[in-house]
Amino acid sequence: MHCSIMGAFSVEKVGASVIKQLGIKIVLLLTAEQIREHLDGNQFFNATQQLIALERALYSNLGGKSEEELSVEQSKVESLYELLKLKVFRIIKDSIILAPANPELLLDAVCAIVEQEVEDETYKSENPPDKSVSYRPRNWREFWMDTVKQSVADRMKDIQGTSSAENLSTTALCFLHMGRTMKEDMITVVNCIKQHYPVQFNVCSTYAECYHNYFSSQLQLIAEFELEDKDTYLLLSWVQNLYPNDIQKNSILMKELDEAKLGSLLPPKMIKQLEVKYLYNEAASVKNWLVKCLEMEVKRWTEEREPEKLDGHFHSELAIDVIQVTKTYKKALEEFNEKNKQHSHFKAMIIANINNCTYFSMFFPQPIFRKFTQSKWLSCSETMDEIIQATSNHLSEFKTLLDPFYQGIMEKIHGHLVREYIVRLMKKKVSLKTPELQQNLSKLISAHASHLQSFCKEKGSKATWLDSALPKLAEIIRLQDSTTIKIEVAILANTYPDIRKKHLAAILYIKGNLPNSEVRSILSFLDVDTSLPTSCEPLFSDIKIS
Repeated sequence: MHCSIMGAFSVEKVGASVIKQLGIKIVLLLTAEQIREHLDGNQFFNATQQLIALERALYSNLGGKSEEELSVEQSKVESLYELLKLKVFRIIKDSIILAPANPELLLDAVCAIVEQEVEDETYKSENPPDKSVSYRPRNWREFWMDTVKQSVADRMKDIQGTSSAENLSTTALCFLHMGRTMKEDMITVVNCIKQHYPVQFNVCSTYAECYHNYFSSQLQLIAEFELEDKDTYLLLSWVQNLYPNDIQKNSILMKELDEAKLGSLLPPKMIKQLEVKYLYNEAASVKNWLVKCLEMEVKRWTEEREPEKLDGHFHSELAIDVIQVTKTYKKALEEFNEKNKQHSHFKAMIIANINNCTYFSMFFPQPIFRKFTQSKWLSCSETMDEIIQATSNHLSEFKTLLDPFYQGIMEKIHGHLVREYIVRLMKKKVSLKTPELQQNLSKLISAHASHLQSFCKEKGSKATWLDSALPKLAEIIRLQDSTTIKIEVAILANTYPDIRKKHLAAILYIKGNLPNSEVRSILSFLDVDTSLPTSCEPLFSDIKIS
């Protein structure tokens, strides 16, 4: 008879009847020496069945033997059991290595353990609870648990099998070995070992708990020491990222590990302490890093050589360094906002960072034009005055230029001011639903256009081709009849042939009461001719619409 485990296994299904059918027949035919031959041939299941039968025959016929004879026979049986146990659990200990290459050997060992469990249950059912003997129960299931635990510990300790080609620290190499070993071994358990065990052994959960508990105990031990900054980061990376994402969410392991309910590698309190330490160290590191960046930049200023060039332009790394830190800060805040809504001080943390952004905006000057879209357009009457004043202040620097050069710069500034104003109009920040609101905005734009035109002309700009751009856009916003709007669009397109549908659509967005069908009809006026005369000065083509 050979063991076959299909689906759920139960003591009742295998039962004592199997043993009884084997009993007298095996005792009569097989001796201890013959059973030993089965063991030498690694026939564990057969040897187990025969040993159980021999054991039953021995202990059920105690009356006709002398004490010395009984002792000799008992010694033979127990000696065979010790040999069987040694061989079977050596296979269990090496299951991870043996299972893929020799599954039949593992199955035979598992069947031997299961058969011993059946016999333990049979003995309990046939004898009163208070009847205790030295040979039953043998509790091989418990020994199996201990063997699995020891096997896992040995494999997790064996760091020599992990390559150190990555030039990792000892701590990093240790974490890498444990993580890789757990992942690869658990895949072997799921694919090659699980099917050889009965369901009630919970073999995947048992192995998973052993690996998890060992990994966790080592991390907790390391976390109790005074860690370097890089080791703190490494520890948090494994606990918060690599272990849950690379191991627990592995497509092969996820179902089994979810059922095992393993939890985190470290307790929440310890994780919190590590996070606080890491953030403190990181803040200090960033400060030191920025100071060093600035020191290097200042040192470069004193060197007798011109700055490096990037795409033909003189270039400094300092701005990139600062931008990288700012982007990292932004990303970290976004992650906190997404993942920590249950944080007891979540709102307070967000408010504190919003206040930080205010300080940043006060420290780093913002282009004044942005005020047009940072608040309501109709409350921006003072903004144009600020723009004119700021421009005037900078123009004083160019007064020493010869007139042709000064005029060229002034016309560039004139074009920039008109273009930036149009950009703010096209940001789609405002959609006005009533004619009255649209007319008010139109008046404001016309007033700003007049102010801008007067200033630029006074300062020497001869770029009169720019003068009608803002008034024409204001007129499109003011008009309510689609036919007259189309006429105005045609005039605008004739004056500025580089205007495109996306530009016009952004202006029409302001007219919140304009039906979509009329919007499409008006936009179609730009389908006629999209070619650009070579003599045309670019205005709208330099305006990017997202």
